[in-house]
Amino acid sequence: MYKALLFTASLLVSGVAVANDSACQFDIKFSSLPKVNSQTVNASPTVKVDIKQYLATKVVKRTKIASNVMCQHLTGHAYTGSEQEWAGFIDNGIKGLLQSGVTDVQFTKVGTNDAVYNGELANIEYIFTGDNGGNKQVIHNLALLDKKNNQVITISVSGNERISDEIKSEYTKLVNSFSL
Repeated sequence: MYKALLFTASLLVSGVAVANDSACQFDIKFSSLPKVNSQTVNASPTVKVDIKQYLATKVVKRTKIASNVMCQHLTGHAYTGSEQEWAGFIDNGIKGLLQSGVTDVQFTKVGTNDAVYNGELANIEYIFTGDNGGNKQVIHNLALLDKKNNQVITISVSGNERISDEIKSEYTKLVNSFSL
């Protein structure tokens, strides 16, 4: 998956993650209790990014499914939601996969009629596929731009392609449980 920065815990209760500070406020229900990590990155003397990551795994048909939710709250600069910004976001995701050793990375943007998310936040829904040392992976992704709180929330569910239906089902459950 993405090379990601990790963060310390927020409030976790039986698989439900709730971020309680001014940044990254949202609710989402995982199938298993997620590990939570956080970190602050100083991008420049005036810009910082507070990152929170929730990572939960479960085993289906002897194969691991990973659910990864990441929030990036920006201070000192505003997310714009421009096409250029979204393109950079996707490009960084592809670069992260390649840097982690994934080959044959493919990107597919999900069309409006096939999208799982139907909320009001600006978003892009997409699927990555790739080969991680012979382990062919499918990664369903939703990136949400919450301009009001100046944050991007990414919901990703991944696993081996042989359980792609179960990955899509887990992704759908996770996306449908999301609320600000």
